[in-house]
Amino acid sequence: MLCSDMKTRKTRSLLIAALACILFSGCAGQRWDEPFPEDEQDKIVELISAMQKVEKECPDSLDADAQMFWKSPLDDWAVEGYLQLLSPSFLKFIISNPLGQPVFAFASNGDEFQILKPNQYQHIRGNVRSLAIRKEIPQILAQGDWFAYLTGRLPAGSLEVVEVNQDASDNSIWLRLSPAGSDTTLEHAWTHVDPLQGFVLGYLFLDGKGATLAEIVYGNQQDRDDSCTPRDEITISELPWGAKIMIKLKDINDRNQLGEKEFSLPVPAGYTTQLHL
Repeated sequence: MLCSDMKTRKTRSLLIAALACILFSGCAGQRWDEPFPEDEQDKIVELISAMQKVEKECPDSLDADAQMFWKSPLDDWAVEGYLQLLSPSFLKFIISNPLGQPVFAFASNGDEFQILKPNQYQHIRGNVRSLAIRKEIPQILAQGDWFAYLTGRLPAGSLEVVEVNQDASDNSIWLRLSPAGSDTTLEHAWTHVDPLQGFVLGYLFLDGKGATLAEIVYGNQQDRDDSCTPRDEITISELPWGAKIMIKLKDINDRNQLGEKEFSLPVPAGYTTQLHL
């Protein structure tokens, strides 16, 4: 009888742990099993330098039609809109009705954000960090290099290779990169790289204890011809409460250079402004 009760309790504990992984994420499998050989890490530094040299010749802004799908155990919805990006973290997304009239607009420079809600004559502006806390978005993701994340490139600026690991299943590598001269944070971003092609395969964000905060992967990996071609399918998973965001880009245009002024939202007369600082 005692053994039966212990077995029941153990089974219940395993079920609870599995449910927690499903609902709260952070339980992804091990992506790497051993560090990259130290005597070959200089080659990785050279690889990153070469990749950045190539990417510097690529356009650093784009606009596209975007479909966004949100899935979670509690919610499921989709929207279509117009997306603009400028390296490193400028982003604007506008949703319009069938008549072409905006019904929602969001813009950010990576530090501050603006939201327009025309149906409510409302303008909201505030701090990205505070917004991330309220929406339970990992800070390292919310204030990261969104141009790199949504195009499949390396983060902009000078980078230091802090750690290198061999992928557990293939010849790809995982790099913990840090902006040169930056302080170590409690959260870490890992960049998944194909060293043979010199392509970014995705990003993995971990907290200080190694639990997964979020992961970014790209679809149609086999269709990419060069480092400059933006990815057109992006999935952001392992988010709080098991949420997942899927983004599909169409009619991508990176030929017209966008400027910072295009990432502000003029406030129409009669709108009420709320500050979220």
